[in-house]
Amino acid sequence: MSIGKRLIDLARSELNSLLDKAASRDSFDDIGERDPDEDLYQRYGMSAISDEELEAELERRRNSREAAARAARARAEAPRAKARTQAPPPPRPSSDTELRRAYASLEVPYGSDFETVRSAYRALMRKYHPDRHAQTPEKQKAASNASAPAISSAIQAESPAR
Repeated sequence: MSIGKRLIDLARSELNSLLDKAASRDSFDDIGERDPDEDLYQRYGMSAISDEELEAELERRRNSREAAARAARARAEAPRAKARTQAPPPPRPSSDTELRRAYASLEVPYGSDFETVRSAYRALMRKYHPDRHAQTPEKQKAASNASAPAISSAIQAESPAR
């Protein structure tokens, strides 16, 4: 006997047993006389409740869902609000010596105009860019770890002063 034939026979027997159970459980003569809700109450072990009790239960569940949704929205908004309030202010030079140090790292005299500072910044970034030192990993690491961040912080410290 093939597998397909076995599966069909099995399905037929299951269907026949389900039909037999349905026929013995419900007779078609008394369907119109029974309340369909009673069958549900019996199936789930509930007793019949009045319309007022049902409305009160539905209102309680609706309020519970709304409260859960409000709490979820509040949890979702909390990290955004914290992120807005905890953002650090942009770095500003705290003293004249710090500003002098920024000019020195850009290799320009103290008090130079912004165009001079900007052109020096660009020249130094080209000079110390990690891609220029791709052949030697030591120089590339040194350029990316030490020089480029120092130059970038110097231009940021100098820019608000202008």
